[in-house]
Amino acid sequence: MKKLTISFSLFLAFSGVTFAQSLSTTVPNETVTDQVLKELNRERALLSQNLDFRIKEIDSKITNLDESIKNSKNASDKVEKLLERVKFLEERQSEIDKNTVSVYKYNYSSAVLNLASMEREIKPLNLFNSSREFYSTLDKVSNPMHYDGYKEWFGKFQNFVKEEQDSNASLAALNHIMAVTGDLSQGTPFVGMFAGSLFDGIGTFIESLNRRQKELQKQSIEMLKLTTSVSQFTHDKDLIETEWEAINKSLDELRSLQDKEMKENFVNMLGVNLEEFERKFTEETDAKKRTQYILDISKIAENKIVEEREKNPENWKQSYHDQMLAVQNLKIRFGDITFRILENLKKYEGLIEKYNKDPYLKKEMGELKLKLDIVKNTFESTFNPQEYIKASNEMYIVE
Repeated sequence: MKKLTISFSLFLAFSGVTFAQSLSTTVPNETVTDQVLKELNRERALLSQNLDFRIKEIDSKITNLDESIKNSKNASDKVEKLLERVKFLEERQSEIDKNTVSVYKYNYSSAVLNLASMEREIKPLNLFNSSREFYSTLDKVSNPMHYDGYKEWFGKFQNFVKEEQDSNASLAALNHIMAVTGDLSQGTPFVGMFAGSLFDGIGTFIESLNRRQKELQKQSIEMLKLTTSVSQFTHDKDLIETEWEAINKSLDELRSLQDKEMKENFVNMLGVNLEEFERKFTEETDAKKRTQYILDISKIAENKIVEEREKNPENWKQSYHDQMLAVQNLKIRFGDITFRILENLKKYEGLIEKYNKDPYLKKEMGELKLKLDIVKNTFESTFNPQEYIKASNEMYIVE
């Protein structure tokens, strides 16, 4: 954490505009926020080095004074040197206080900039989570009507169920549930009680076929096997899908908390209009303009720290410390959600591997694997959960 050190004032005073212009050529590789913080980190490191040098210089003077006081035999000379020593001690404390303010300037500015960047990070994650490209293929695999010959065969089976329902209670119940579900070709999952009734009905259909219907009997046995494979695949897939519901819930909660923190920090503490922020940063496509705007925001944050210290010298840190902690927790939670998404994507790899040997689903597993690889690679190139969580834990410096 100590490596994240930076001076806001030096950077903004001497290189803000130049830096904003230079970022426009490199922004594709790093976000504007990351680059600004990296440069601020470099400047803060220089300030820290200067501070260390200055304190060592003062300590050396104090040591020399102590030695001189010890060896002095003149009372007035001792008093004079003691007063000088007090002066150096006050100067030393002043340097430390300046560093404390500088640390809080950077840390709170880091909180504000990271909170701002989350506005642009959550949106693509929402988009990804709601439009997984391979999801339609999963539904296709789960619907046997998409397999060659199944729809035509199912029509024959369905006619049998309608014709025999009056003499068979199980078939009557199956006919009822098929009528309730409507058009099965639209993707009604073959799982649960419906699947059980369907298997029994297909078994009864096969047993009813006579010797002169060998081809239909053979086809029906194959369709029963296919139905069984699809039904079990759908069951296993649904176990993975339940985690998406939990992830979506967590993402909605995160978004709500992020909105709350945006209002608390940008509106209440910094006096920034959120509609203006949305227009000038979140929706802005020009990297140079986004950079200059975020530099302006960071300058406001720096000034607020100075103002608060002047107004409340005893307890000026607390409110900013609380907000910094809240933003850090948000960042870590966001990283956890991206990690959960990646882990859930990996579960599909196990699902595909499991059914890749099934003769009825092998072709579909190949297609599903290709789409999963595209989505997984796209996600990993956009989000790196481990790096994100690590950076969130190290986003502040310590005094």
